[in-house]
Amino acid sequence: MVRRPRSTVGPEEPLAEYLPPDLAPLPYGASDDDEDAVRTALYLNFGNVGLAARALGCAPGSLARRIELLPSLKADRDAARRMIVDQAEAVVVEELLNTDDPTQRSEAARFVLTSLGKALGWGAQATSQAAGFSLSDGSGRVLQVKWQSDSD
Repeated sequence: MVRRPRSTVGPEEPLAEYLPPDLAPLPYGASDDDEDAVRTALYLNFGNVGLAARALGCAPGSLARRIELLPSLKADRDAARRMIVDQAEAVVVEELLNTDDPTQRSEAARFVLTSLGKALGWGAQATSQAAGFSLSDGSGRVLQVKWQSDSD
């Protein structure tokens, strides 16, 4: 892809497998009038409108208004934002399955239960204790995990 040179440091580019296969190159000198260029700028900047505006050389507010007016660009912005969430979830899954570091694994499990697990009734009331940890779903139900080496 041909991109406009950046003068500031932004996020790393997304992995190619996360990008839509029909994404058009971002030509030098593209503007927010070019819907394909806006779409590409959004994906290359993980849906961040400010960074996309910088890549296009336009004002962030102007670009944000244009995106809100066009349902297709709004959908692309949201899909680009989901792309970075997918990458972050992949890191959490990797840590959750890491049997070499039980501490990291425990922290990843706690994160999953208190964030993604909210839809299943787990709340953000996770507490860490020396003997393990407990989670509450907010309705009085508590899951308490104690390590086998701890005595009760």
